[in-house]
Amino acid sequence: MAVLKSSEKQNYQSKYLDLPSQNEQSSSSTERIINGYDFVAVNERMQESLVVLAMLAQIPLTDVVVFFSKIAGGYDGGNGKSCVKLKNKWTTPKIDEYIHGDYQSANKDDYLLYNAAQRSLDKTIDALGRHRVEENVKLLRSLQQQNDEQCTSKVTMPCPEPKDEQEKRDHIRLVKESCYFSDIGCGHACTDEVLADYGEKEWASITSSNGQG
Repeated sequence: MAVLKSSEKQNYQSKYLDLPSQNEQSSSSTERIINGYDFVAVNERMQESLVVLAMLAQIPLTDVVVFFSKIAGGYDGGNGKSCVKLKNKWTTPKIDEYIHGDYQSANKDDYLLYNAAQRSLDKTIDALGRHRVEENVKLLRSLQQQNDEQCTSKVTMPCPEPKDEQEKRDHIRLVKESCYFSDIGCGHACTDEVLADYGEKEWASITSSNGQG
């Protein structure tokens, strides 16, 4: 609760973008910020966002299949930093009450920005064709499942690290082979190999959707 109430964390994204406070801005200034980007993803709607990105960029869905990191039950850290076990998310009635009340009031600027990003994503989906986007989301989920099933056991993540020094050196080498950097892009080689046969098919699906949208 103390973290949520910290003034340093309030309106974090708006401050990062150097947006004026809501007292000095209108919703139109937020819309201008959103319109200044070619694409804005919404974390809570990541699969929709990745499909929309693929359709706008006219790239195969196989190019946006990823290994997710920093998820509940997994780890953060590694590569010289301490490995931290991530707990499953949970709240209490008191926290829920605060988030839906005082927290939203204290973070109006960020909620204004977030709602603008949601509207932008929905408008883009409508422009591309909502049914086509939904079909491609189903396709992406299928590809993601195949990738997870075939590659999870072949990928070495930075955490957890072995305690034995020789094993740790071998682990670091395997992590460098598996990931682009830290826990970013892990499993890219396996993903490319497993989904190679789908590339042409998915490209046809994406370009067909764009051509008719």
